[in-house]
Amino acid sequence: MVSERELLQWIAARAPIGDDCAVLECPPWGTLLAATDSVIDGVHLRWAEEGPRALGYKAVARSMSDVAAMAGEPLWAFLAVCLPSGVTQEQAREVYLGAESAGCPMAGGDTAFGPVCYAVATVLGRAHPKGPVLRSGAREGDWIVVTGALGGSLRSGRHAAFEPRVDTARKLHESFELGAMIDISDGLSTDLGHILDASGVGCRVQAEAIPIHPDSDLQGALNDGEDHELLFTMRPDDRLEGFLPGLQRIGVVQAGPREIIDGSGKSAPLVCGGFEHGR
Repeated sequence: MVSERELLQWIAARAPIGDDCAVLECPPWGTLLAATDSVIDGVHLRWAEEGPRALGYKAVARSMSDVAAMAGEPLWAFLAVCLPSGVTQEQAREVYLGAESAGCPMAGGDTAFGPVCYAVATVLGRAHPKGPVLRSGAREGDWIVVTGALGGSLRSGRHAAFEPRVDTARKLHESFELGAMIDISDGLSTDLGHILDASGVGCRVQAEAIPIHPDSDLQGALNDGEDHELLFTMRPDDRLEGFLPGLQRIGVVQAGPREIIDGSGKSAPLVCGGFEHGR
């Protein structure tokens, strides 16, 4: 069986990738951000339960969230869809109305019909004047922070109705010295691992500090994914407390191992247990 992680490592060795967004220098216009994400019926949502509007919305919102994770500004969205046989005109329109409701102007796309139902969205954005925030900038001593509660997204339906944290990311970048940032799509444990891998550092996470949705638990918060909250590191700054609702410091970047500390102070390895295609 194919391993998504191994495949991405192979692709990364052949192309200059490493973040969910491509950073494209386009003089004299500046730095362009480009993100592409897919939403497949039966994998990322259930057409029969969540409906066609959710398909379009989630596809565009996922790519907007990748732009937000670099503190960028989404500018244009392109949507390519393959709709199931038997789809009605009303259902087809609902897909595009959902895409529009994500809040990024639609600039084009493609429509097809076939045995597999999916949507692929590409969002182009503009980098912040301070530059994009990458995964690779975490430094020893940085605080590790999330922007909201985690866990239970699939059971609750939040996975198809989240709000990309575009404004939050830009306010954070303007006000603090950020190190690295990513949106939590595969689970806190896995996405924090992406930052640590790219930055060559370890971490010390306090389990009791992780904000958890009331309908989930610690394992859900660590591994469920599809919360699309932001996970970032920053230089210590007391102004963070009360800066924006939902912000929660959960740990610190260290040069040593990756560990999670329980309520009694006992340390255990922080294992990447989130979602991975092909696993």
